[in-house]
Amino acid sequence: MLSTVNAFKHMESAGNVVLDDEQLHALQKTLNMILADVVSVCEENNITYTLGGGSALGAVRHHGFIPWDDDIDINMPRKDYDRFIPIFQRKFGWKYWIHTPQGTKGYNLLLSRIRLKGTSVVTREDFKNKEAGAFIDLFVMENTFNNALIRNLHGVGCCGLGFLVSCRKFYRDRKEMMKMASDAGEDKLAKVFRMKIVIGFLISFISLDTLVKAGDNWNRICKNDHSKYITVPTGRKYFWGEMYLRKDVCRTRKVLYDDKLYRVPRNIDLYLKNLYGDYMKLPSQDQIEKHIFFKPFYLSLEDKSSSERIYK
Repeated sequence: MLSTVNAFKHMESAGNVVLDDEQLHALQKTLNMILADVVSVCEENNITYTLGGGSALGAVRHHGFIPWDDDIDINMPRKDYDRFIPIFQRKFGWKYWIHTPQGTKGYNLLLSRIRLKGTSVVTREDFKNKEAGAFIDLFVMENTFNNALIRNLHGVGCCGLGFLVSCRKFYRDRKEMMKMASDAGEDKLAKVFRMKIVIGFLISFISLDTLVKAGDNWNRICKNDHSKYITVPTGRKYFWGEMYLRKDVCRTRKVLYDDKLYRVPRNIDLYLKNLYGDYMKLPSQDQIEKHIFFKPFYLSLEDKSSSERIYK
């Protein structure tokens, strides 16, 4: 299996930033502020959204952030996402960078990110990115076809193009990726990295921007906003692993999340069981997922001045 998403969440790298409790809490506070701005636009404009992934899990199990979590995920149906992006840009473009597959040159992801200006939270996707602010991830819940054969063809295309985007990015960032594998001392992972880099080289005549736009166009190819099923092809379990009945996840209810009410899928139990199994059971220490961050890390201009002194 050449998927490396989960491996990254358990890796350690010599060049990464290890967040102490104070930094983690400050990051969570910053992300909650971004979330509040996103939700305000959704509620003002009748745009459907739900907390997704670990954020939905945190809402149910911890009534807020998972104590060790360092990101926020939002899911949004395609028709709502297409309305949300321009509205949010108009209202908050002065405050945030809005990175999308279609609208951001040099972007290398098939999901979108809302990034806070004046901050720096650098991930493995940001080696060539100068707009690496603190962010929340925005995943599109795509329509998919009612006909099983066409639906499966949709899935093959989503997974295939997503894989090619990943390989092309690995080739672009090959020096940094191999250094990460070397620092982590992961020989098996290094072999997977090298294989993806080779595939990326073979398709390097296609620009990353072209592949990202092609992948996004294919993801959104079904225009039926009332299809029986929806899918999150950019999610942690990809097209088939994150396929749901529309009525289970696009209808929502509110739950308490860090003293505020936010929306989750109506059938939150089904959603979380699909992603995590026995989701109320706390993970062991070696099962805890964390993202790798790189220097510089700061959440304010004051932090930036301090980090510059430390990292010199």
